[in-house]
Amino acid sequence: MFALEVEYLLGRVFAGDFRDRAAPEWPPHAGRLFSALAASYFENGAVATEKEALEWLERQNPPSIRAGTAGESAVPIAFVPTNYPGDGPPAIRVKQPRYFPAQSPSESTAYFIWPDATPPAEIAAALDELAARTAYLGKACSVVRIRATDSAPEPNYVPDASGGIVLRVPSQGRLAELGRLFAADQQVPVGAQQRYRRSDQPGREPDPQATEFGQMAVFRRIGGPGLPIETALTLTEAVRNALMSIAGSGGPIADLIHGHNGDTHCAIVPLPFVGHEHADGHLVGFAVILPRDAAATDRRTVLAACAELAERGLNIPGVGNWELEAADAAAPNRTLRPETWTRPCRAWRTVTPILLDRFPKKKGASVEEILGASCRRIGLPEPEQIEHGPYSEVNGVAPVPAFRLLRAGDQRPRWGVHATLRFSDRVRGPVLLGAGRYFGLGLLRPETEDSGD
Repeated sequence: MFALEVEYLLGRVFAGDFRDRAAPEWPPHAGRLFSALAASYFENGAVATEKEALEWLERQNPPSIRAGTAGESAVPIAFVPTNYPGDGPPAIRVKQPRYFPAQSPSESTAYFIWPDATPPAEIAAALDELAARTAYLGKACSVVRIRATDSAPEPNYVPDASGGIVLRVPSQGRLAELGRLFAADQQVPVGAQQRYRRSDQPGREPDPQATEFGQMAVFRRIGGPGLPIETALTLTEAVRNALMSIAGSGGPIADLIHGHNGDTHCAIVPLPFVGHEHADGHLVGFAVILPRDAAATDRRTVLAACAELAERGLNIPGVGNWELEAADAAAPNRTLRPETWTRPCRAWRTVTPILLDRFPKKKGASVEEILGASCRRIGLPEPEQIEHGPYSEVNGVAPVPAFRLLRAGDQRPRWGVHATLRFSDRVRGPVLLGAGRYFGLGLLRPETEDSGD
């Protein structure tokens, strides 16, 4: 067995999650540890024995981890000038938010454990020397003492392909990759990832069931006339037409955008300010949602069109022009964070009405049966409980009759409902149901109480 012991000397960890910079990372990732050791190696002049040691480490299977329970997190926010090439002096630079997530775990010492690995003595000595020179793990204020050891407590995080925890891990060739990227002054990619599970908890909750919808490209309105949630369809139609125009100017329009091939394609959803006690439902932006199984080439085409849309801005006929900027997982407004709409949860509530695929009939399918079929259509199990009516349980959402429910030129009447769906197991979003799902109708949000927020 071989292990690296990491003691957080302040009893506090300052490190952000790679998926959401505003959230703390815990347990610590083996990929982060490897990068810290690599930094010590490069700073010391790239000694050959240390290179050999790190290359040995990156060839090993992902380690097990022993780590305490994460403490309550604090996430201070500071707005600092950007520091990109050509930005000019700090006084005229645009300021962006920076997050400093921190938490105090129940155990100040964590262990990375390779139970089946026994390094040669010189490799173990070189790794111990690298560890001794590594002063922090995470931000520079996350001060640590690291040492190699051949004894460690039982791990409570173990690699498992069916696990629900995704952590970054080192992989063969990572040291060389880090060296090349540093020399080229390029940003380091996330790297290899591994699923883990908790081994110290009785039973294990099944992984969340995912819908056919996947990545969200989120855009924030930074200028232009405001719109209420009831006009969601007006916004999404304008976005689709703009993307069609941009994509068509360079050649054939991707099937993912127009959806004429009948397969799953991009959905466009409004992002309203809802779910807060003072929410009024105004639209703060929108998102283009790609199918989970979209091919990489098609995905790049759509994202390129999205990037150009952000630069051009959006014209909404009869309303005016929106100035846009791309938002990410660390957006200050929770409405603009993908996690707000994708977080695994058992209970989901409508933000925009679901358009039923057909009218319920006294001797035919009921509303509950139609909604159950809509869930199955996007890859979800049938809900164990369905409540529906003209009103949503989410603060700031207008009743069904207030919404525009028909697209331009669509004369076919539809029956819309607000609903709360409860599943027996957790479901991962985005969740979009019904006949208008590709235009942002039938958008659901996970129940806040289920997350302990």
